[in-house]
Amino acid sequence: MLKAILTISMLVTFCGYGVKDAEGLVRAMLNKYEGKWYQTMTFEQRTVRYDSVGNVTSDKIWYEAMQMPDQLVIKFEDWDSGNGMLFRNDSLYRFEDGSVAASRPMIHPLMVLGFSVYNQPLEKTISSLNALGFDFSKFHKREFNGKKVYVVGADEGDETSNQFWIEKDRLLFVRLIQDFGNGRNQDIRFTNYQKLGEGWVAAQVDFYSGDKLRLRETYSNIQSPELNQTIFDPSAFVEAKWIP
Repeated sequence: MLKAILTISMLVTFCGYGVKDAEGLVRAMLNKYEGKWYQTMTFEQRTVRYDSVGNVTSDKIWYEAMQMPDQLVIKFEDWDSGNGMLFRNDSLYRFEDGSVAASRPMIHPLMVLGFSVYNQPLEKTISSLNALGFDFSKFHKREFNGKKVYVVGADEGDETSNQFWIEKDRLLFVRLIQDFGNGRNQDIRFTNYQKLGEGWVAAQVDFYSGDKLRLRETYSNIQSPELNQTIFDPSAFVEAKWIP
């Protein structure tokens, strides 16, 4: 009987039911996928930008590679252009013509919520989310696109404060709202989730500002290959390749 009770308790925790607060939610996300989530990912990203009335202003292809939990390298447009970005160790490097044009500390919220949370210690994730300005004392439940979600960082009815939304059933990140002050907000939505191994990838990411779609990222050729760690070295950005 005791074994059966423990088994039911574990299933409840892993499925996301019974989550009572923000820390419990992040813990459940880790517990559900720890040791199962893919460790690498490569993909092509179609990056389309829109103006305030919906006209396309830019349509480009980027090439990206990720190593869990917190390394991401991006090549803009052409493999040999020397232009792109690198995220690693909570820092951002921006490259122009093969050289580091700028670098600064940065915790990437989409990496933390969409990927790192399933691959790193609970304490690291919570520390990063606190640093990003999410108020863990604010937590509620609601529906979004026909599914039940958990919301961290805002009270019910507040859709302007820094907050993130997690789908209840699969414990996947679906929405981020960031308040930059002075009336400036960004609303980012992870959609079209697809399986990759025992984990998931949101194959479309939409960025809204003022309720208008301003950027859409669409992922294709999504794979999880072995990666040479030198591609995440800032000094090797120009030579870095991760396709045959």
